[in-house]
Amino acid sequence: MVWFPLNVEEGEVSWRFDIVGLLAVVGGSAIEKHAQAITASHFGTFPRLLPAPETMLNTDRPSRLPAVKDVTVVGVKSGNQFNELNYFADVIHDIESLPAFHFQSFHITHRRLPEKEIKKQEEEQAKEWEKAKKKARKAHNKAAKEVKNDLERKALGEYKDPPKPPLKAIIRLYPDCVLNFITLASICITIALFIWAGVQHDAVGLLGLGTMALSTSMACMSAQWRPRLTTRTATGQVVEGDVVIRTRSGAFVSVKCSEEIARELYAGTEICEYVYNGRYHQALLATSTVLLMAAIIFFSNCGWKIQIAVGLAYIILNLAYWAMALLTDPRGVWKMNHRYEVELLENKDNENFTQVLWDVIRTTGEIRWAKKTGAAPATKNWNGWLKEAKANAHNPNWDCVERKDWWMKQKFEKEHHEDDE
Repeated sequence: MVWFPLNVEEGEVSWRFDIVGLLAVVGGSAIEKHAQAITASHFGTFPRLLPAPETMLNTDRPSRLPAVKDVTVVGVKSGNQFNELNYFADVIHDIESLPAFHFQSFHITHRRLPEKEIKKQEEEQAKEWEKAKKKARKAHNKAAKEVKNDLERKALGEYKDPPKPPLKAIIRLYPDCVLNFITLASICITIALFIWAGVQHDAVGLLGLGTMALSTSMACMSAQWRPRLTTRTATGQVVEGDVVIRTRSGAFVSVKCSEEIARELYAGTEICEYVYNGRYHQALLATSTVLLMAAIIFFSNCGWKIQIAVGLAYIILNLAYWAMALLTDPRGVWKMNHRYEVELLENKDNENFTQVLWDVIRTTGEIRWAKKTGAAPATKNWNGWLKEAKANAHNPNWDCVERKDWWMKQKFEKEHHEDDE
C-alpha cells in the first residue's frame, strides 16, 4: 500500500472528499468583511460559486454602513457634535491608522458629475416625485372624505404637492477593483466546472453546481443594495461646514468643506437602499437557503473527480477572498473620487498634544470646538492659552509649547464649583 494513493479511477479511490460540503460554507469572516461591496457590485447577482454564501442570508439587514466608534466629530462653525465617524468619511481618512498626535488637513469639494449621469439622476428624481405626489394626493383625498364639518375642512386645506426630492448622492464601486476581478474569476471557474461535469457525464455534479450557483445568486440578490448619502434639502444660507475629527489617541483631522459635503459625509447617515424588500426579500432568502442545503447534498453524492475539482475551486476562492481582505482596503473598492475632490493640505507628526491642538487651531482659526468637545481642560490656564492661540492663528513663529508652559505656571483664584461641595 502506497503512502499517498493518487489513483482516482472509479472503484480504486482511497481519498475521501465528503468534506467538500464543509468547504462550501467555510470562509465566512473574509466574505463578511466585503459583504457590502459584493452585494453592491453589478456582478454580485451572477450565478457562481462563492465561499460561505450563508453569510449573505441575513433576515435583519443593516439599515446603514458600519461607523467608526470612539471618534469625536465636531463642526467648527456649527458646533454639531457626533461620537462616531461615518463609513465613507473613514474611507477617505482611514482614521484608525493615524498614530498618536498626528495631524492632517484636507480640503474637500464636489466634483462635477458627467452630464449623462446628471440626466439619469434627474429622471430618477422625477419618478420619485411622481410617486410621492400620487401618495400625498391619495392621502389627502382619503382625509377629505372623512371630513365631517367646515372647521375640519378648513383645517385640512387645499391639496399641495410635496417638495421635490433632492438628487441622490450615490457612491459606486471601481469597475476595475480587485473584488470585481475575483467575482469574474469565480464565474469563469463555475463555467469550467460545469463543462468538466458534463464531460464526466455527472448529472449529480451538474445539479450540485447549478443549485449552489443559483443559491449564491439569490443570496446576493436578497441583500443587493446601493449606498445613498444624506443630502441637504434646504436652500437657505448657512455657515461653512468645516469639521474637526479627534481620535482617542490624540490624532486630529481638520477638514475644510461646504455644509452640503459635511451633511453627506459627517453629519448625516449613509442609507442602505435595498433593491428587494418585504416578501420579495423573504422569498429570495427562503429559496436560497433551500438551494444551499440541496447543493451540499448533491456535492456529497457526486463523482469523486467532480468533488476534487469543486474542493480545489473553493480552496482557491477562499484564498483569493482572504488575500483581498488582508491586502486591500475600502479605498481601493469605493470610487470616492467620482463624487469628491480630496486635497491633502497638511500631513505631519507631532511630539505632544499641545502641538497637534495648536495645528488645528492654526488651520481653523477657532477655539469654540475645542471647548465644546473637551479637547482642552476647562481651566483658566488653558482658556488663556486657547485665546492666545486663536489670536496668533496667523503667526507662524508663535511657540505653542513655550506659551502653554507659561500659562500653566500662572496662579489664579480657585474657581468655585457646586460639585466640589
